[in-house]
Amino acid sequence: MPLTPYTGVLGPTRAAHLLRRATFGPTIPLIQQFETLTTANALALLFDDQIPDPELPINPETGQDWLLTGQLGEEVSLRGLNDNLLMWLIGLSCDTSQPVSFSTREKIVYFFHTHFTTKQNKVGNSRTLYFQNELFRQFAFDKNKTEEFSFKSLLKKISVDNAMLRFLDGSQNVKGSPNENYGRELMELYAIGRGLEGSFPADLPQGDYLNYTEQDVQAAARVLSGIKLDETYQTIDIDTNLPRGRVATGSHDNDPKQFSNRYNDTVITPDPTLLQNGQPTNESVIDEISQLIEMITSQQESAIFICRTIYRFYVYHEVTQNIQDTVITEMAATLVANGFKIQPVLEELFASEHFYDAVAMDVNDDKYGAIIKSPLDLVAGIYRAFNINFANHVTDYELFYSQMGGISQRMQKMGQDYYEPFEVAGYTAYHQFPAYNRNWISSNYLANRYDLIRNIFVMMSNQNPEMPSFDAVQFTRDNVDNATGADARLLIMAYVQYLFPVQFNLTFNPAADDNSGITAERLNYFLQAFLYEPQLDADPEGEWTNRWNANYEMDVVEGQLIKLFNSLLQTPEYQLM
Repeated sequence: MPLTPYTGVLGPTRAAHLLRRATFGPTIPLIQQFETLTTANALALLFDDQIPDPELPINPETGQDWLLTGQLGEEVSLRGLNDNLLMWLIGLSCDTSQPVSFSTREKIVYFFHTHFTTKQNKVGNSRTLYFQNELFRQFAFDKNKTEEFSFKSLLKKISVDNAMLRFLDGSQNVKGSPNENYGRELMELYAIGRGLEGSFPADLPQGDYLNYTEQDVQAAARVLSGIKLDETYQTIDIDTNLPRGRVATGSHDNDPKQFSNRYNDTVITPDPTLLQNGQPTNESVIDEISQLIEMITSQQESAIFICRTIYRFYVYHEVTQNIQDTVITEMAATLVANGFKIQPVLEELFASEHFYDAVAMDVNDDKYGAIIKSPLDLVAGIYRAFNINFANHVTDYELFYSQMGGISQRMQKMGQDYYEPFEVAGYTAYHQFPAYNRNWISSNYLANRYDLIRNIFVMMSNQNPEMPSFDAVQFTRDNVDNATGADARLLIMAYVQYLFPVQFNLTFNPAADDNSGITAERLNYFLQAFLYEPQLDADPEGEWTNRWNANYEMDVVEGQLIKLFNSLLQTPEYQLM
């Protein structure tokens, strides 16, 4: 059984690992809380579904919500409010004021976004983008919901989602002139894929994609014909109560759709009981789409493909044939057994020994420190780690948008233009074999990551009015005991254990270093940056202890802590999770 449950309490390393992967990053108190828990207790907190939807963003012109009301004001448009919507979404990732399950849910929403990609410039409508984001939110915690809420059901909903209809030209797909864009991506990117990446046969005939064929793409396009945008938002889905696209019955191809032997030569036909005088109806078209998704997900490879995507997002990008035959196959069995609900799959994964097995100090293992943080994970993780709170997006929205706008620009410089990926398939880090998350790093992107960190602490320490306030001294007093705070080396090790995913057997003594994590050379570099640059004292470590214990020259202490934080975060190790 590859996903054997982990037993016992988590401890600090496993707790931090779980929180880095399942959420947008932990605070020190959260790690301290989770380290005493079993996986069952930890998962109960991570997946507590008794949390409200986030408060909606505000239109700066009217001072009111526009996403639900549609009240735009005189000077802005739905496209003009796109940036405000994206600033709000980034802010949700950074928010530490909510329970930890809030961040778990938003991380799943982000996962759905990376899987069902959307480009804001193509969609061009902030309300349409919001309703898709809220659709993802409704499907994030699905375990305790009715059968209408599952990944399979989400595939059906996204097929008639206004944002997706715009993004992949589904609204242009009509009887007699089918547009195959969405039908093709539904099979290749969203529902079944083309098999394990790197093992795709080279000798398949043209139009054969292993798990589906060109015939299947064409037949799927005909099933999906006749769905139009509804930017009046009057067509409401009965399960989610969210707007969706409308059925234009006259544009739907009502003839039988013949699929290939990859789908057992299935023929999708309209349900005659749902037709009106033999002609398509809203109900018959939606039912055909349901038949299409049921047909695709009935294939074993569909569940394997979905679980492979989950594994890459939460565990590691490289999926070997052995991992697929064991771990992924077991995840897929759990997905199918639970009606394609993904929460049971995530819970099983997060509770498994497999998820934590690098804690045995095998530095060649691919669990800890194996994922390069996306720019969103990086910025959210920094602000969450240091418990830095932004302006309230409802009561102080102008400052909030200014703060988030700066972060968004920084993310772009690091290679993630949020909701504007380079490719139709999405951000390359989540789909492009074989590099995957290594695509987040180039010499330019890495330099901009370090520049982000330097600017965060410089602006906060200079009390920039547009930046959240941060008191490095008080933060340290709140999160470590006095003895640790007074000892420069113990303090460095405490922050390394908190911030870095791989930090076994820490020592400042090169002769005692087993190189199983952060090296003695690296720790001494942090010490040098912390106390010795520039060297103010004859005995820098002793004077640090004196200042800390006697509470004097606290401006010097503040400056030294800022140097420490900069040196810790401007390292390759901090870019990993």
